[in-house]
Amino acid sequence: MRHTVPIALAVLLALSLPVSAVGTAGSSSIATNADDNETTFRFQNSAVSVEGDHAQLEGTPNRLVLQGDGETTYANLTLDFGLMVASHDESIRTDHRMYALETSLTDIEGNENRTEAINAELKRIEERIEDLREREREIVTAHAAGEASEDEVLRTLARNHYEARVLQQALDDLDRQSNGIVDISDSVEAFAAELEVYRSPIRTDIESSLRGVDESDESADATPMILLESASNGLTLSTLDGDTYIRETTRYDNRVRDRPDQIGTMDKARRTAQELYPWAFETTSGTYTIKHETNKLYQVQAMSHDQGHLTVYFGGGANAVYHERQTLDLDSIPIESADSMSTANLTATFERTPDTAPAKITVTESDDGAPVDATIVVDGTVIGETDANGELWLVPPTDGFELTVRTESESLKAIEFARR
Repeated sequence: MRHTVPIALAVLLALSLPVSAVGTAGSSSIATNADDNETTFRFQNSAVSVEGDHAQLEGTPNRLVLQGDGETTYANLTLDFGLMVASHDESIRTDHRMYALETSLTDIEGNENRTEAINAELKRIEERIEDLREREREIVTAHAAGEASEDEVLRTLARNHYEARVLQQALDDLDRQSNGIVDISDSVEAFAAELEVYRSPIRTDIESSLRGVDESDESADATPMILLESASNGLTLSTLDGDTYIRETTRYDNRVRDRPDQIGTMDKARRTAQELYPWAFETTSGTYTIKHETNKLYQVQAMSHDQGHLTVYFGGGANAVYHERQTLDLDSIPIESADSMSTANLTATFERTPDTAPAKITVTESDDGAPVDATIVVDGTVIGETDANGELWLVPPTDGFELTVRTESESLKAIEFARR
């Protein structure tokens, strides 16, 4: 559940050992002994400011956020045979429709009638894209209400990703078939941009993992853990890919198709993006903006800012960000605060970046600072193991979480409440 409260970190040690904690960057700590085997620490940190739809961050790009209560879960990606069969069936049905259209065009007399047939097929593809949006919104809303599992959400995202790819091929085929009959390039580009929302890097990982990948593919061993955060008005997906933090948020309430375009020009879209993400556009090496008049969709990119890349899609009807996609280099994101919890033998330091995502945990021996092998668990889900330096980057939830550091001899547990 999401609540706007200051951050509090409670560190519980289930061992009869002396414990200490240190907070930095403006945090404060209080230690109390519940009994001989438990000591509790609380660290006070500032809440993240949210203006409108965006978290206001220092030294890194602002982020599109969800509004209202919802659910947060970690999702492990595993093969789903049922999805494989459904995806194959969808491909066959779409290929058959396009083949039928291509065959019928040769039998239609006159370009006017052929144009009518092509436009009818464009309309069907547009309706299929709308089906993707509604299907996703329904399952995410159900997940936010506790009525659907993360597996159901993942299957829907994977299905939409696959169907978006099939629909993109159908668009390309239709564009080719219409050559010399009618120019549909603007509509094809607009619908292709719409389909990009369902074919992001995170969604590609989800779809390939659930459907399975070719054994010769080097990415077959890559099974990233996805943090899924849902609300009635949107979905956030985030993960780590090597040294890169990847995050995307979709706000369904900011895509209003039956309302006139409130933006109008690419210049206005770019200016609005610069106002919403000032740091990213102040440090970018270049921007890219495109307007799709057919579906009132605007795409604005800070192609290479000082920490990574930012892409936003504005829904013209709502004059708001409908979809945001960010990649950030872990080595470039500033550390905003850090808290440490220690026993006589073990020290675990939790370092937060702005908005606390991503974050780094470092586990060392208390006496000499030597790195320690540890298993990191968040909300009961094993996130990973510390590396040779005793470090692990992770993506914590925004709505509070329980962090456990396990070694061969000790276990440290921390509870952090919502930061927004």
